[in-house]
Amino acid sequence: MRIFLIMLLLSSPFAYAEKGLITASGFGTVDLSVFKIKAQAKMMAKRAATVDAQRNLAEQLKGVRLTGGTTMEEYEISSDIVATRVKSLLNGAFEKNHTVTADEQSISVEVVMAICVTKEAEPCLQRSTVAELESFIQQQKTANK
Repeated sequence: MRIFLIMLLLSSPFAYAEKGLITASGFGTVDLSVFKIKAQAKMMAKRAATVDAQRNLAEQLKGVRLTGGTTMEEYEISSDIVATRVKSLLNGAFEKNHTVTADEQSISVEVVMAICVTKEAEPCLQRSTVAELESFIQQQKTANK
């Protein structure tokens, strides 16, 4: 007898904002034996770190959809699968800083992305907040109807 169970959990969309800024880190590593040009390897590692940071920022802002499946046969678990999914549009996110670490075999990059919640933080004084961007997008949608 097979029983297939599916769980659907939504994580909390709450994110901690310090001084009106939400930040997230991302990491990317490239093996130098794959690329002949060191600058290209550095760019690829930075791109991977940026995408990872964007995903982590989206998780904080919108939450994560967690789907799991368990298959049981004769009252024993035969397989257990868990998958996560993030679906978001990041308007106004920017790179706060990045750090490059290199050795003879690889290049690693850490990128910190941020998004402004309020105008309290210094980097946010000249940037739009999440609420301002959402309001602008709604106005554009209404104008295009």
